[in-house]
Amino acid sequence: MSEQLFQTANPALLVIDVQQAIDHFDTGNRNNPDAERVIAQLLQYWRNSQLPVIHVRHASKFPESPYHQDSPYFDFKREVVPLGNEQVFTKSENCAFIGTELEDWLNGEGINELVICGVLTNNSIDATVRVAAGLGYGVLIPADATAAFPLTRLDGQFVAAEDVHWIFLSNLDGEYSRVCSAEQLLGSLRETAR
Repeated sequence: MSEQLFQTANPALLVIDVQQAIDHFDTGNRNNPDAERVIAQLLQYWRNSQLPVIHVRHASKFPESPYHQDSPYFDFKREVVPLGNEQVFTKSENCAFIGTELEDWLNGEGINELVICGVLTNNSIDATVRVAAGLGYGVLIPADATAAFPLTRLDGQFVAAEDVHWIFLSNLDGEYSRVCSAEQLLGSLRETAR
């Protein structure tokens, strides 16, 4: 029997910034190369179960960015292309709630629980999860459905992508969200559906 992770019967799946542009920032050191495949599995379950699916894409303010809306890399990656009945919100900040109608839409649909996945763990995922929790939404993060790049600390020390990923998730777990795996999420949803 799976652990019950959900408080409601209609959690929304929120997929953030899974666009072709993300590959242009990858030097081969990204962690979790299977994240898109896992997100696709989650999407399939949500669609089959007729649960709400939301896609968020980033539209950079900078014309030279691969995330700019005129870039040939602005489109969603093939694993997560939205269906016609799924909500799409376009943001230009790191948080999916800033400058979008996401909160109004969620409230209008009576949704107060979110599964947040996508890229990057230490950027748009972190920013969106913190604001969602502050607005009162219950948040679950499947750790294997998000990813990070390495970074260099201000003191010059290199931090591997896997460490960046888990440090940010560890900081979000408990106070802002519940971190789990996609398998745990799906197991809990299947139990709820019985």
